[in-house]
Amino acid sequence: MPTTTIARTQCRQHLRRKSPWLAALAFLVLSRIATRPDPEAARIIGNAISLVNAQSATTFTVPFAAAALGFRSIIGERESGTARILLSTRTTRPRLILGMVLGRGTALLVPILTATVLVVGHDILRYGQFSPLLFLAFLALSTVYVFAWTGLTIGLSAVTSSTTRAAILGTTVTLGFVLWKGLTLPTLWQFTTGFVPGRELAHPEAFEVARWLSPTHAFVVLTNWLFGVPIGPDVAVTGVADALRQSAVFAPTPPPVSWWWALGFLLAWPALALAGGITIFQRGDLAPRSRAGPFRRLIDAASFLPQAGGRQFNRLPEWSRAADSLPGSWQPLARREFRRLARSPIVWLVGGLVFVGAFLSLPQPTHVQDALGSRVPLAALQTPLYLIGGFGVLFGTFRAVIRERDTGTIRSTAGTAISRTETLVGFTLGRAAAFAVPLVLAAAFTCFAAVPRYGVVPLDTLAVFLAYTLLFLVAIAAIGVSLSTIFRSQTAAGFVILAYAFVHITWLQISNTLYGALSGTAVSGFSPPTNPLYLVARWLPPLQLPFVVTNAIIGVPNSAAPATSVLGDLQPNVSSNLIVVRLQYGADVPVWYLHPFVALIAVLLWALVPFAVAVALHRRRNIE
Repeated sequence: MPTTTIARTQCRQHLRRKSPWLAALAFLVLSRIATRPDPEAARIIGNAISLVNAQSATTFTVPFAAAALGFRSIIGERESGTARILLSTRTTRPRLILGMVLGRGTALLVPILTATVLVVGHDILRYGQFSPLLFLAFLALSTVYVFAWTGLTIGLSAVTSSTTRAAILGTTVTLGFVLWKGLTLPTLWQFTTGFVPGRELAHPEAFEVARWLSPTHAFVVLTNWLFGVPIGPDVAVTGVADALRQSAVFAPTPPPVSWWWALGFLLAWPALALAGGITIFQRGDLAPRSRAGPFRRLIDAASFLPQAGGRQFNRLPEWSRAADSLPGSWQPLARREFRRLARSPIVWLVGGLVFVGAFLSLPQPTHVQDALGSRVPLAALQTPLYLIGGFGVLFGTFRAVIRERDTGTIRSTAGTAISRTETLVGFTLGRAAAFAVPLVLAAAFTCFAAVPRYGVVPLDTLAVFLAYTLLFLVAIAAIGVSLSTIFRSQTAAGFVILAYAFVHITWLQISNTLYGALSGTAVSGFSPPTNPLYLVARWLPPLQLPFVVTNAIIGVPNSAAPATSVLGDLQPNVSSNLIVVRLQYGADVPVWYLHPFVALIAVLLWALVPFAVAVALHRRRNIE
């Protein structure tokens, strides 16, 4: 089968589905909530002003849309067995991967270019300025950007050996590159050099070049060069505004290297991913998981973990005997899910990443040390524990019920005395417990590693912190199991998680737009309105709420930002779009619905509402 035939088939199949057109819808929404330039910035940008909203939307929409379309491209064909059928023709494995890139890339390119034309047309009417040559060049760069991200995600799909691993790897790489200059690069820089990037930065030119390494920021650099604005990893509006703030006269800082470097960075990542994917795909078997990896073999050899079968299967830990005394028949299923997931690499990888992230966050400025003292380790744990841990639990649960349906084992489960409601309870509690073990260990190791510098964490505070963490893990596991029950397809459930990651990153802009639409008043994070209801919109995502609760546990002023950022906001001459309730409204709890206990209830509602929907659907649907 020729490569063009595979590409045509893939393109037609995906253009008939919802995912590419949902990406176009997200593109349109994001273009409307993008930051608008002030008159001086619009004058400097000139004829490119009608393209700046499309630049922002393209930059952030394409990575997540490409990940959604490509994370199961190769591994999905292997798991379903269709890869054997395709490769039984004259198609080779490299041609199969190339056909996937061309087909799925074209399927994403069509809605993205369509949305770009609509956005640019609207902005031409608004600003009255347009350059056809700039527009065509921007479409060409957008095309390169779409195929670069598609090649990157499909290359990663060819490397992995299961859908779960493909979803984890795809989302991790996507988030890592999208958050490159704000989170990923500073963390890597601190890990390699031992210094936190700041005003007094060693090797500043190398750091500036490193900010271009991400394909997302490389695309921004290229489009900024095209628009004739300051060349850098910030979108055009932000780059011009920053240059205007630095001096009264517009004098942007020259780039550290030529813009051609950005083109090389943009093309290098998909080339490396495809080269690695083709190499591994050619050497491996078509059937996924045909042999255990080294990490799994290490776990299988570990004597402290209960075996999935044999005599040790019936040797229950003491805590499981206490669980047997609880009402219901969900305990055997929960134990099975705990053993199954506790022996997989994902939970220990998540626990290891949380520990590394928290350990790297232990060095804190003097004002944080003075305010928190021995509680600094808990502040260092907040972001890794609730972001890495939260997404890790979602990835560890979004296939729970779908996989049972696909393999047919759900028939055996349904044939026991356990009801369908108790089935979902067992999935939730068993998988949450599997993640709780490495995450609690990561928290304990972090606190132990901090003893020489900060002393012992107060045990009562630590106990409350860990108790809430366990509740949070159960809530996120309930959301993941609910998604696995509501959606019948692994692709659909994975797409929802990727869409949530996209929403979480852009929630500041979305919440501002949402509040502005409901109140009729335009707002920004730097100038929040006097109405405390604005914070309800800011706090809404389930991975934002834990910061509100744990800030109260640690003893930090009320905010949905991490404790270290809150304490930084309290310093003089600091401007930030992170809102500390005390600074904006004069008290930590100006109204009852901004109390941290309400945030605790909101986390439970995020779990209970989709879980109730999942239970209702699971009772009515055919078991298969």
